[in-house]
Amino acid sequence: MTYGDIVFDPLKDTRRMSDRERIEERFPGKEFVIKKRFIDARHGKLKLCYRLDDYDPGEQEMKRMALEMKAMPYLNKCSEKMRTYYPAPVVVGFGPAGIFAALVLARCGFNPVVIERGRRVDERIQDCYDYRYGLKHLDVNSNILFGEGGAGTFSDGKLYTGIGSDLIEFVNRTFCEHGAPYEILYDSHPHIGTDNLRKIVSSIRKEIEDHGGRILFDTEFTGLGRKDGQIASVLCKADGTVIEVPACGVILGIGHSATDTMRSLYNDGIAMESKSFSVGVRIEHSRRMIDISQYGVDTKDLYNIGAADYKLAVDTSTGRKLYTFCMCPGGEVVASSAFPGHIVTNGMSYHARDLDNSNSALLVPVTKDDFGSDVFDGLTFREMLEKRAFELAGSNDNAPCMTYGDLVSGKVTEHARQSVIPSYRPGVSYCDLRELFPKYITDTLIDGIRLMGRKIKGFDMADAVLTAPETGSSSPVRILRDKETYMSISCTGLFPAGEGAGYAGGIVSSAVDGINCANAYIRSVGRKVYNYKS
Repeated sequence: MTYGDIVFDPLKDTRRMSDRERIEERFPGKEFVIKKRFIDARHGKLKLCYRLDDYDPGEQEMKRMALEMKAMPYLNKCSEKMRTYYPAPVVVGFGPAGIFAALVLARCGFNPVVIERGRRVDERIQDCYDYRYGLKHLDVNSNILFGEGGAGTFSDGKLYTGIGSDLIEFVNRTFCEHGAPYEILYDSHPHIGTDNLRKIVSSIRKEIEDHGGRILFDTEFTGLGRKDGQIASVLCKADGTVIEVPACGVILGIGHSATDTMRSLYNDGIAMESKSFSVGVRIEHSRRMIDISQYGVDTKDLYNIGAADYKLAVDTSTGRKLYTFCMCPGGEVVASSAFPGHIVTNGMSYHARDLDNSNSALLVPVTKDDFGSDVFDGLTFREMLEKRAFELAGSNDNAPCMTYGDLVSGKVTEHARQSVIPSYRPGVSYCDLRELFPKYITDTLIDGIRLMGRKIKGFDMADAVLTAPETGSSSPVRILRDKETYMSISCTGLFPAGEGAGYAGGIVSSAVDGINCANAYIRSVGRKVYNYKS
């Protein structure tokens, strides 16, 4: 049956119904699969739209099996000899790349050992809360960046990505198996929310453990033991004790903020290169204003429509692009530094997306022409901005903040009665962001926000809050690997993965890269054990 687009009016039908209940009421007795859900707000009328397919149990099962084979092609091909010939593989880092690498390895019977410098997610939540509300100092190993689930655990949990891969659906279905709402499989802009992600990552960890994997929390990776250019062990430290874990293969999913680890690896001979990245600010507006600009209505009281999002990019008069990234509708700006004396901002939303403000990163690309061509010049530039921000805001863990109107006028005022209240905690200090950024960045922000105001009414309002700096959208360093084998070009058995290695940018792309690296490891073992080619 061809359904076409199924359209509902969310302003007229405000009943608390699931997507399936709503459609079943329209098509009683029909078996169907929801292929897509999207919002159409064109022509001044808000519509909630669905695309459907007929449900065929046999077809759905074949699709599930085909998806599993793409994600785990060696699931039924790994012999006991392959699994036990070498020591268990080690996964460093338990963010999206590390989680999905460990999951694939565990399901295939390889009993991976995961090394994570941070803590379990429930302990990590408390550490982040205590820092956010000034109850304790920043914990360098348990914060918004380090710990179970990685940086993505404290985010909006956005699952849309610019990469093209059949593994995207496998990642999303895995999340659903562990408690994510099934709407992420068909929503045009799927998200989980940090409140759901916290439960999901611990559930996936339990599955890994049930399949024989081990996760070592509060254990810091310190180096690689090598013999004849091949990995022989992983060196780490827990409670001040040095531990050596035997290994012939390591999947390195350290995240983009483990700068101490990156420098240590480089000093140990691991090949890397500098890469372009982006820096900027978090911009906040009221959620209601963005809702009305995008949808013509405040979504707060609409059960079927969540807070409005946006994605913008403009070419400015400076010759540089300004673009939005990691937009968090109905969310908050959060402290995202892993090291004392640094300030970094990020965005976070709960699944309901019902807080007062909506925010997104506003980013300006920077290249080697801006910061230099040596391997760590980009990283040094990033750290310089983070340290300068800490000092500019008073060296008290506040973030420097300025309204757009003040940035344009070049003056700083204490906006006690402004319409948009900054959400960043521990707190903000009103500062002149011109003292933080190079002129080309502030000029790009000024002109770019003005141009974005032509696309979303009110985006360039004087009271829009700019909190700085946003420096963690991607890694300024790439750990070099072979395109076919995913293996480091300078160390046999090392598989750099995810954002920290410079090969992903977000939850889903990092998870996909982790899956690919896990399968690359299995292939390498098969070839070594008995010339396994396929």
